[in-house]
Amino acid sequence: GNSFQLTFGCSTFVPKAHTPFQWFGVRKEAQRNLRSLQRELAKLGVEFRPESYKASVIQALFSRGDRRVRRVIELANQYGDSLGSYRRAFKELRGTLPPLEHYCFNDWPIDSTLPWTHLSTAIPAESLQQHHESALAHFPSETQR
Repeated sequence: GNSFQLTFGCSTFVPKAHTPFQWFGVRKEAQRNLRSLQRELAKLGVEFRPESYKASVIQALFSRGDRRVRRVIELANQYGDSLGSYRRAFKELRGTLPPLEHYCFNDWPIDSTLPWTHLSTAIPAESLQQHHESALAHFPSETQR
């Protein structure tokens, strides 16, 4: 007979500059949620292909990092370029820059000066803030974090 295999892919949220979500960090619970989703979909015979959570954390570091992250990237590259290498580099550079949590996981206050605030784009910062507030209205649990 005709059979088919359903495949479902998904990725963890990664904040990007100049978007209404630039103030949010990666959710630590996302890794657990991906595992849970994989278990539940397997029960239904659905193949689940999540993007690597660890890769998402590194993407967030690149996305939200400032010029101080340059040294972290250089060290991590020397150590093997894995999430563990980035953690090792942050440990070695402790005290010279904010911790990995600041760049990757922490939500930033909407009035903070971001590493890219000095760059002009087609979308004014006020519009991004309005869209951010609108998004929060749709996800009230995010305002309680």
